[in-house]
Amino acid sequence: MLVMKQATLLHSLAAGSALVMALTACGSGSGDETAGPQDTGAGETRTVSHVYGETEIPAAPESVVAASVTAAPVLLSLDVPVVAAGTTSPSALTDDRGFFAQWAPVAEERGVEPLPGPEISLEAIATAAPDLIVGNGFGADAIDEATYEKLSEIAPTVVYGEGDAAWTDLTEQYARALDRTERFAEITAEYDALVEESSAEVSTEHPVAILSVTPHGFNVFTAESAQGRLATDLGLTLQELPEDAAADSTQGARGDIVGVAHENADALGEATLLFVNPQGEEVGSYPDTAPLLESLPAWEDDRAFTLGPSSFRMDYYSVPLLAERLTEALPS
Repeated sequence: MLVMKQATLLHSLAAGSALVMALTACGSGSGDETAGPQDTGAGETRTVSHVYGETEIPAAPESVVAASVTAAPVLLSLDVPVVAAGTTSPSALTDDRGFFAQWAPVAEERGVEPLPGPEISLEAIATAAPDLIVGNGFGADAIDEATYEKLSEIAPTVVYGEGDAAWTDLTEQYARALDRTERFAEITAEYDALVEESSAEVSTEHPVAILSVTPHGFNVFTAESAQGRLATDLGLTLQELPEDAAADSTQGARGDIVGVAHENADALGEATLLFVNPQGEEVGSYPDTAPLLESLPAWEDDRAFTLGPSSFRMDYYSVPLLAERLTEALPS
């Protein structure tokens, strides 16, 4: 198993978190162009483009607030000085403050203060006295334009992420806007190392289906999902679903998930089943919701595994955990 270089990647996390990870090098999406002084002396600024237009921001911000909880791991991974971050409701996915468990130790180590959540508190953000506010433009913690305008009255605010963009693309946008491209290059190299070492340790004998179980059906993760991208980067083949297997879409225009009705479980074929279990569910509990799972070859051959709560929300800190779990579940 790949051992993470602590000082380079997770900056003094406990050794049990070991594995190298990061971002794939991808083309940047819209809203990541920058202009202005490249010097980072006191008082210098730079102009960046983002979801809601252009904003002049400090060239070297010192007190950054992540208004969206999912912006925090991106900023932390890029060594941005985050002083406070939004939170979500505590659950199996988080610590007791509402920070996602995979990066909560880093936030604590760096003194990041939790803000009330999941609803944004303008008062709490103002109290944090930021010189820059950063938020996401998509997802449950998205910053809409009205909120953006209010945040901009507190401090310069930028918002990145449109649609279901890959977290890797989002991180590259942040890196360009915040002049962290050198760190981005380091992270890219670390991810390449993770893939090279982990891919040698996973079995590719069977295709895999990465899925979650709901009362209404299965959400099957595609190659466009962060989970699917990592799996294919490791050399795994995602189970191809028949065209008629998809249920009436409940995911809108999303390309990262395909809904499959419980009665169409046979569409999963011979695939090894890899369950994204955000609430820490055990494999044995899934037939209670979807009895036909027990008729699949993977179930009969003991090729059904959970991936852990951190596999639900992929970011810089959860990718190495998922890679480690895949090498454990699918040893070569």
